[in-house]
Order: sequence, then structure tokens, then C-alpha cells
Amino acid sequence: MAIRRRSLTAWLDGPFGRLVRHSVDRIFAGSESAEPGELDLGIGTVLAILAVPGAFAALIVSDRYSSLLRFIRGEHVAFNPYVASVSDEYFFVVLAMVIAAAVAVWKWDRLLPDRRDFQNLSPLPVSGRTIFVANISAILLLAAVLSLDVNAVSCVLFPAVVTLQSPFQVFLTFCATHAATVLLAGAFGFLSVFAVMGVMMSILPYQLFRKSSLFVRCALLFSLAALLSTAFTVPQKFSVLVRVRRPWTAVPPPAWFLGLCESMRKSGGPVFGSLAAAAVWSLTLVFVLALAAFSLSFRRTYLSSGESTESRPSNGSPASLLFRWLDRVLLKSAFDRGCYRFALRAIFRSQEHAFIFGMFGTVGVVLASQALIPALGTHAPAAGVLPSVQILSIPLILGFFLILGLYTAFSVPAPLRSNWVFRFNVDPQTRLSASLARKIVYTFLVPLLFAPCLIVYSHVWGWEVGLLHTGLVAAWCTLLLEGLLVKFRKIPFTCSAPGFKSHAIITALTFLLGYFVFTSGTAAVENWAFGEPALFAGLLPIVLSISFFFYRQRKGLIDSDRRVTFEDKPAPVVEAMNLVR
Repeated sequence: MAIRRRSLTAWLDGPFGRLVRHSVDRIFAGSESAEPGELDLGIGTVLAILAVPGAFAALIVSDRYSSLLRFIRGEHVAFNPYVASVSDEYFFVVLAMVIAAAVAVWKWDRLLPDRRDFQNLSPLPVSGRTIFVANISAILLLAAVLSLDVNAVSCVLFPAVVTLQSPFQVFLTFCATHAATVLLAGAFGFLSVFAVMGVMMSILPYQLFRKSSLFVRCALLFSLAALLSTAFTVPQKFSVLVRVRRPWTAVPPPAWFLGLCESMRKSGGPVFGSLAAAAVWSLTLVFVLALAAFSLSFRRTYLSSGESTESRPSNGSPASLLFRWLDRVLLKSAFDRGCYRFALRAIFRSQEHAFIFGMFGTVGVVLASQALIPALGTHAPAAGVLPSVQILSIPLILGFFLILGLYTAFSVPAPLRSNWVFRFNVDPQTRLSASLARKIVYTFLVPLLFAPCLIVYSHVWGWEVGLLHTGLVAAWCTLLLEGLLVKFRKIPFTCSAPGFKSHAIITALTFLLGYFVFTSGTAAVENWAFGEPALFAGLLPIVLSISFFFYRQRKGLIDSDRRVTFEDKPAPVVEAMNLVR
């Protein structure tokens, strides 16, 4: 045993082991490079965050299998936990696949050696083949670790609640098949993104690959959000798959791995057998494709990274033309022009801010899909039929999480060492920080929410419904934003990250209650008002009253609460009076 331990230590301290550790550190750069006040998203923090969704989901679904809770709810019909677990099993498969793929999209830029790696590694007496093998080993190792971490709690808790009244041997079988399924599904999600990257590197020039990566990553995120929403619809399709010639073509990839799980338990029919075969072949194909494409393009990409330079938009680029138009219409002051450009670049280029914004956006898309799919199942949208409460709540759900995601991202700094530029040039007495944040939020609300809402609702239910509903959504989003910005005195992405505060739990509960009032409550009132359009006029005094309340709150702030701040310090436990003799 001692000899094996010394051999492992020697391997880790050798050139190859150090290269693997270097690749892992590059992908998850965190605590060593983070300064006080910055967001530390090192590997430990990331693993802790990624373990939460699976654990939370396992706790949520556990009440379905409790005989006591079913008795209290009056559910006295016969209950088969194994039949009921199929839909929950599919949810965990989707969750594992989506989270693993989302991490690969998030760390897209760091999966490949960059110019700094080329400058540091090329002078060393290490062959390019060794660097390639070390990098691919680190990526496969991280794929395995992420799959284990995301499903660690659910692999034990979910089988335990399903097999609570069964022998221990049944629990072990259920646990082993569930663990194998979600781990393979997570590996499939991670390797699928890696395969897309490898194919792009193989067929595109390096500079074009770097420029198109952002658009591909956005498309992948939208695809993952759509895939996550299938958790509410696909389990109902299994009963009709027996009539489909090739069942695997009628369902998304997570259903293939559900078929693999049921086949391993020997509880499925020929349909699940076909899905299981699709899962095995697809996982093998993705692994081979990713490895082959990455092998063919690694040397060219690695050498090109040393010659690449950061490209800037030219004066004739669409981004430059858009900024010049905004300068004439929206960004009147130098403060607005400089800080607005900085904020947009931070949102689109920073992985931490994209992670926060994407997390809130994904939750909004999933909840909106959960409201939309049952509504479409009851009655299809048609002209002359007023939209239901669920359909009316969809833009409100998306707007709530879009605003909350941006507001949360504002509090997370870009590299904090660089905020001296703003400290030096910005007048602390300026009152433009809230106005700047408002303009940034509306940059996303108008094209992503208001315009689609007006087009879709007007096309299906007529211009009257479309205009009224879009106006109400805009008014409610404005009130929510104004409420959040009452005491806002930061320049987005330049203030130190806020620490834990004693009232954080109360704030979270307030937002949870506000979510239901903002979405379901507002949609119910609006649906009732559509029966008598004149009642919409009664909402105007409510909007004006809330707006006046926020205005009075902002005007009542003392001078110290109006100054721009760059350090979010909690209030001291004991206030010292600093009295001297």
C-alpha cells in the first residue's frame, strides 16, 4: 500500500500530473485569484452550488411517496410508487443532463488552452501530445466529478423514498440503476457540448471560431432551457410510443436514458429496450466524435491561440452603429455612455455574470413552461376566446426573473481591482446610477419581453388584448424595477459583492411572496378585468399610487444614502459614538 501511495504521489508530481492539475486549475480558476469583495467561483464553490438543485428536487418529490401525507391529503386510491417514479426519474435525468451541459457551456472558453497557456507551456520541454492528453484527461475527469456531484444527494434520497416499504435489496437495485442512469446522462450532456466545440474547431478558422462561440453558446442555453421544460410533457408520451415505429425519434435524449434505466430494472417493454439502445449508441457516438474532433483540431487551435489578439469592434460594425444610435437617443451624458458600454461588455463577456443571469433566466423559462403546457392542454388559444390566467402569467414570470437576474448580477463585481477608474472619474454625488441601471434593464426587457409579448398576444387574441396585456406587463415590470432601485447607489459591476446579512431569509421570503402576487395574482385580476375592459382604468390609480410611494421614498433619502458606493459593507453590530474627552 505504501508503494502504491508513493507511486501515485510521484505521478502527481511528475510532468503529466502537473499538466492535468494545471488544466483543472485553469478551468476552475477561483479562490487564489479572487480578491476580497469579489465573487469566488472556484471549484469548491461551483461543486457546492451544483449539488443544491438535485438535493432540493429530491426533497420536493419525496412528499408524493409518503403514505402519511397522502392520507392527510385524502388520497386513498391504490398507489404504486414504482409506476409513479417514472415521471420523477425522467425529471432527474433531464436535470443531470442539463446541469452538466450548462457547466460545459459556462466554462466553454476555459476548456481550451488560451494564449497565456501557449506562452507558459510552449517553452517547456513537453510535447504537444502530452499537453493534449493532459487537457483531455482533465476534461473527462471534470465531467465525471460534475456528474457525481450534481446527483450525489438524489442518488440516495430519491431511491430511499420510493423503496421505503420494500426490502433493502430492492433499494440497492433501484439506487444502483438510478445512479448509473443520471451519471451517464450527465456525461452525455457534458460530452455533447464538448463535441459541438470540437466540430466547430475542426471546420472553422480559429478567429471565426472565437467570434461565433458566443452565438453558439446562447443557442445551446436556449436549447437546454427547452429541454428542461420537457420534464412536464414527455412522461405522458410513453403510453403512445408503442405505436411508433422508431420510438427514439419521437422523444428527446433524456427519454433514451430513462429507457436504459427501466431496461436495467427489467421493468420495461420493447419500447424501453429501443430507447436503451439509442442511449448506449448516442453516448458512444458523442464520446468518439468529441475525442476525434478535439484530437484533429487541438494542435492547430493551440498554435493559433499564441498568435491571437483581442479583436475590437470596428466603427462600421453593428455593435458600433447601435451604440452611436443609443448615444443620440438614450445615452445623453458621458457617465451614461461610458458605464453603459462597460456594463454590457461585463454581461456578455464575464462568465460569472452570465452564470447568474442564465440561472435566473432558466428558472423563469422552466416556470413559464410549467404554466404554459397545462394551459395548452386544456384549450388551444383561439381568436375570440380570452387568454387564461396561466397564459397571461407567462410574460410576468419571465419579466420577474429577468429583472431579478440583472439586479442580482449588478451586485457582483467585475475584477474589483479595476474599479479605480470609476472611483477617480465619477462624482460621488451623482444621482445617475439608478437611471443607468434602469436603462440597462430596459435594454433587455424591450426586445426580449415587451416586443414578443405584443406580437404574440396581438396575433392570437387581437390588438386590443395585445396592447392591454403588454401595457400591464410593462407597468408591473416598471414598478418592480423602481422598487428595487429605490436605494440603488452603485455603478453596476463595480461594487464589492455583498456579504450575508441577517435579514437575507426575510428578503428571500418577501421575494417568494412577491413572485406569486406579481405573476398569479396580477394575471387573475387581469383575466377578471378582461370581462369588462373599463375595469382596466381602475388599475391606473394603483400604478400611480405605488409610483408616488417609490418617489417619496427616493426623495426622503439622506445625503449619505445618495452617494455612489463602491464597497457594500454590512451595518456594524454596535454603533460607536466616537466620543473623546
